[in-house]
Amino acid sequence: MNKYKKHIISILFFIVFNVIYFGPLFSPDQKVLYQSDKVNYKGMSKEIFDHRKSYNEDPLWTNSMFSGMPAYQIAVQWKGNLLKYFDKLFKGFLPKPAGFVFLYMLGFYFLLISLSIDYRLSIMGALAFAMSSYFFIILEAGHNTKAHAIGYMAPILASVLMTYRNKLLLGGTLTALFVSLILYANHLQITYYLIMILIVIGFVFLFNSIKNKTFNLFIKQVCVLFFAAFLAFLTNVDRISSTYEYGEYTIRGSSDLSTQKDNRTSGLDKDYATQWSYGVKESFNLIIPNLFGGSSSESFLADNESNTMRFFRTKVRSQQDAMQLQNFTSTYWGDQPFTSGPVYVGSVVFFLFVISLFTLKGDFKKWVIISIILSVMLAWG
Repeated sequence: MNKYKKHIISILFFIVFNVIYFGPLFSPDQKVLYQSDKVNYKGMSKEIFDHRKSYNEDPLWTNSMFSGMPAYQIAVQWKGNLLKYFDKLFKGFLPKPAGFVFLYMLGFYFLLISLSIDYRLSIMGALAFAMSSYFFIILEAGHNTKAHAIGYMAPILASVLMTYRNKLLLGGTLTALFVSLILYANHLQITYYLIMILIVIGFVFLFNSIKNKTFNLFIKQVCVLFFAAFLAFLTNVDRISSTYEYGEYTIRGSSDLSTQKDNRTSGLDKDYATQWSYGVKESFNLIIPNLFGGSSSESFLADNESNTMRFFRTKVRSQQDAMQLQNFTSTYWGDQPFTSGPVYVGSVVFFLFVISLFTLKGDFKKWVIISIILSVMLAWG
């Protein structure tokens, strides 16, 4: 089969899969996924949208949040940024959240294809990646910018690895494009995590260049990547610079108001920044989904045979008392304040990953193992 035909079929399969999976989104009544953060966003941005509708211009200030703040941090339209057309293309022109899941699939498929994986295995890998529970947890919560940015991580990794394989023009061009798009997604925390992975990759290739006496070539590759990143930065300099400027005046800027001296930082208080960190033991949720009880919204009262339900039937007489006690019957018992569900990648996927540690050779295995260990430790806070 022609190689282009294979990829076209794969892309069409991803589109059809998402249309079927998100069927209600494409139904005649066009149902919408309820996302709590999206609802909050609509409330905080209503004044901005009303002003735009009335005066055909974007206000640069809104009084609807924090007694007043710059509107460009909420809902100002950046009409001059042509990246939006590339972004729509890579999301398959699908509505949210189907477009994000399609982006997961397409991006990971591209990464696997760039690593010379058979297209059929690449399709399976893309599905396994995209259907990880965490991606749907953040979509349900309305963390759209995070989901958006995560979708471009795999294509950036593919582009950077191309550059290190001495495909300087193609790798550099794609790196510039996809870094532009992850910055356009406007979730700098995810970009920061990606940079950490890229640094790990860089050190692995640096070590090998010294070992193989190809250091000059490595310097050329790094220069191409830095130039690509610089071009990407220029395409989003308006958002990044305004965020950097405003950040100093928010809770993410410096403060001397922390009640605990040891907890005082140049940004967010440590406790606030890490309160949704994963517990060390909770990491086993990656292969055992309900090890720590699943979601905070799940209750033992849902099980008619549970000891909790038996207690309510025999001991709790007042409906008011029952309603108050119900809040303490959540099945989740992990370290987070609450959660919408466990981060589960699949026991089969994890098993295949373990096998790959014994079969993969060369540089790839080194940076993958280091990056995974680093990522898990970051999740612990």
